[in-house]
Amino acid sequence: MGRIKAWLMDMEEDATMLSADQFKKQHGEKHMDIWEKINGQETPPEKLKIKCHHKTVLMEKLDGESILVCERCEEDVTGEVIG
Repeated sequence: MGRIKAWLMDMEEDATMLSADQFKKQHGEKHMDIWEKINGQETPPEKLKIKCHHKTVLMEKLDGESILVCERCEEDVTGEVIG
């Protein structure tokens, strides 16, 4: 196995054991794509881009109480829907 392949495999192994901050301190910001490939991004891209107008809601039970939750942004929209 070549040195670069071994180095990449070591970083991938570290990504399974370290938090994002620990990985960044050890390997640098420029290699965070490896941590994200192994662990997924800290903030999913779909959460960053949401501009929701609460068109779809789901009913959920919270401590025995029904609430309405937006399916896209996951906010409690009970007050907005019921008024």
